[in-house]
Amino acid sequence: MATCKQCSAAFEITPNDLVFYDTVSPVFNGKKEQIPPPVFCPDCRFRRRLAFRNDLNLYHRKSDLSGKQIVSIYAPDKPYKVYDQEEFWSDRWDELSYGRPFDFNETFSEQFAALGLAVPHQSLFTTNEQNSYYTNHSLNCRDCYLVAGITNAENCLYGRFVIDSKDVVDGLSLYSCEWCYEGIASQQCYQCFHFMNCRNCTDCLMVEDCQSCKNCFLCFGLQNKEYCFLNKPLSKEEYEKRLAELRPFTPEKMRLLREKFEELKKPLPHRAAHTLGSEDCTGDMVFNSKNCKYTFDCTACEDCTYLWNSPKSKYSQDGNYTAPDGIEFSFNVGSTVGGQRTMGTFLCWYGSDNYYSREIHHCQNVFGCISMRRKKYCILNKQYTKEEYEALVPRIIEHMRKTGEWGDYLQPHLSYMGYNETLAQENFPLTEEEAKKQGWNWYNEPQEKKESYKGPPVPVPAAIRDVPDDICDRILICESTGRPFKIIPQELKFYRTMGLPVPRRCPDQRHADRMALRNPRKLWQRNCARCNAAISTNYAPERPEIVYCESCYLKMVY
Repeated sequence: MATCKQCSAAFEITPNDLVFYDTVSPVFNGKKEQIPPPVFCPDCRFRRRLAFRNDLNLYHRKSDLSGKQIVSIYAPDKPYKVYDQEEFWSDRWDELSYGRPFDFNETFSEQFAALGLAVPHQSLFTTNEQNSYYTNHSLNCRDCYLVAGITNAENCLYGRFVIDSKDVVDGLSLYSCEWCYEGIASQQCYQCFHFMNCRNCTDCLMVEDCQSCKNCFLCFGLQNKEYCFLNKPLSKEEYEKRLAELRPFTPEKMRLLREKFEELKKPLPHRAAHTLGSEDCTGDMVFNSKNCKYTFDCTACEDCTYLWNSPKSKYSQDGNYTAPDGIEFSFNVGSTVGGQRTMGTFLCWYGSDNYYSREIHHCQNVFGCISMRRKKYCILNKQYTKEEYEALVPRIIEHMRKTGEWGDYLQPHLSYMGYNETLAQENFPLTEEEAKKQGWNWYNEPQEKKESYKGPPVPVPAAIRDVPDDICDRILICESTGRPFKIIPQELKFYRTMGLPVPRRCPDQRHADRMALRNPRKLWQRNCARCNAAISTNYAPERPEIVYCESCYLKMVY
């Protein structure tokens, strides 16, 4: 057992882990540069990578190239040079012009930080978007708004990790869904509202852990059922009458229904993990995978450990948000897509043999580079020959060993974001004082921006039928945070079509509410409440839920 350098927790480094570190260690000039075992526990390694990723804290600022007004993940008072997407990919600037030789009198981190202040950075990370300017980490989107981690989507608003979906509002980790609202960790659902961990369901409201169900309301753990209310079957006429009695839906009715739903769930067994079509895997939301440990939201992966939102990955460890094409033979990477043999990278798209770099695209054999496009054999954005590169990198690695940087992820102070702007705050919340004490960055908005949040609350009718068209011209105040937000016309049309009330909470708070409903991306060991077998689950032992192993759960369901 090892002790985490950050949180002092004990964690295990297995013989298989040691084999992995040896296998993926890079080779230069015929010599293997050994990757050492990690000094941080899996949770702290995950947190360090998350502290680099800002999804939807967006700001208005001007492009440092053209001066035009743009939207960016970088606040206007931050010292970084920011270009609009089109400008970044244009030939109006040369990333090699920022190259500099490696200085062995300084640490790698010092030189990497200086390079980051000099080179331009992308304002957002979007590809092939149409009328979806206010999105980030998005690919092939049309008419989407304030969604991050979204791929192949149309008419989707306010969410995270919405894939192959259409007409979805307020979603979290949804796949192939349509006309859905407030869904979490579900696939192939149609016209479902307030649902979680469901598959192939249609016309369902406030359901969880249901599969292939239709017209179910306030139900938990059902399979292949129709016209059920509080897990009890009704006739079609009885069901439709019960539903009609509850309309129109209002925020107060939804609150009471949620309380009734939570009472329904208490005596019912919960599935230890959602690992379907998989062999020898632990984690949650793992599909069609093999030999994957401690993995979450992963599909078609093999021989991986400690991965989050990383489909199609092979023989890799410690990676998060590598969709849509995963990683291979890689270690300790964040938001790195389609990479082979990479380590310590952030936002590295489709490359191989890249180390300690960020925002590099279609590059090979680069070390310590930033904002590079289609380059090879570069160090700190300086071009070398293959022979020069192979000779210099081992010297840099040896230097990093002496400074304690080799094998670790990019140092926390190298993040361009405040801890509170990133996904680290969502998953491992800290106060400003706690964050700074632990060495994280923190961002405070200018005082004048904070003062602009003040304003009287605007009354909103409880039922959607009574909401006027001019609601889209008003500034609403979040009932939880006091922050202002707006209802856009596209959103209002969705609520009217679905018969749903206008939300009283801002998009950020609604996302936080969804995150709170979902189990943490962490595993504990406990025993099946039925057969007492040891299980690995993201239900902590002290939680009150009745948790079954997969075998007992399936016997109960079927």
